[in-house]
Amino acid sequence: MPSRIKYKISGLLILLLLLSCKKIRENTREPELESLRQGLKTSAAIGYCASLAMTAFKGEELPGNVITITNNSDEYSSSWILYVRIDSYYPISFNSGIGDIVIGGIGDKNGGVISMVFTDIDILGGEFKLGGIYTVPVIEREIEGNILTLFARQDIVIGYGSDTLLNLNLSRPQFNTEMARLDAEQPTDAFAAVHQNVWFVTIDQAGSSDTVYDDDFTVNGGGQIAEVQGVSGGIIYHSMIGTYFNNSHCTRNPVDGNAFSQNLKADGTFMLDLGNYLLSFHSTCDGMVHVDVSTGKYWSYSGKNIELGI
Repeated sequence: MPSRIKYKISGLLILLLLLSCKKIRENTREPELESLRQGLKTSAAIGYCASLAMTAFKGEELPGNVITITNNSDEYSSSWILYVRIDSYYPISFNSGIGDIVIGGIGDKNGGVISMVFTDIDILGGEFKLGGIYTVPVIEREIEGNILTLFARQDIVIGYGSDTLLNLNLSRPQFNTEMARLDAEQPTDAFAAVHQNVWFVTIDQAGSSDTVYDDDFTVNGGGQIAEVQGVSGGIIYHSMIGTYFNNSHCTRNPVDGNAFSQNLKADGTFMLDLGNYLLSFHSTCDGMVHVDVSTGKYWSYSGKNIELGI
């Protein structure tokens, strides 16, 4: 065989090998967890505020980092503003930010509607800033013995919030509409919840209202807090089912439940699934999460533990 042909064949083989290696690298990416981290951090922050709010609605003792201004009205038996200091002594689960939260609430001893502004505190810890929450309902469920709140993507303020968020001049029909949102059925299927853009947070105060740090939090829901683009150009979605955490048990990861994430990219009139992964949380407080099954660009991570990155 002439040497010229040998060189061409060798060059072609090298090119194919390089392309194959590149293809393998592209399809062995570590699962991208930024969307899930946003969901966890936001759920933890709103759950924290809901726990304080329910304590305020019932007129019970609040933690030492909370200052209350009460302004009862004729229509609502409980109307107040809470000023909450967040620091290393009074943290929020999965958040290391230091700053202040202002919470406004109207309702009664059974619950009500709250609004939040996050001041000088970086909840999400990335390029997106959680500025506040417009309005979310909070209720104490007597039969279940816990507190329930929920938030949807449209409730979330990305960027800098405004004090006008706390202007809770809701008419009675508007108030009732907010509270009725809690009657919706909580998702139980991670694959169905991933695009619903609603998160339910259940809080068990463990019999103590003057501290949040022994509260049990469970999250069911999913979607997007803010648009997270993956390395491959798709948009990352997440969901959580039965995701349980308690600050006194572990500050590095949830200790029970499952999560699912999906990387979708628009391809003309279709959505191209670039990969997805089903995760499970474990009781070990090591900052890790287990990849039960992964597909597409993440296929090689099935059965592995990876850093949650909280």
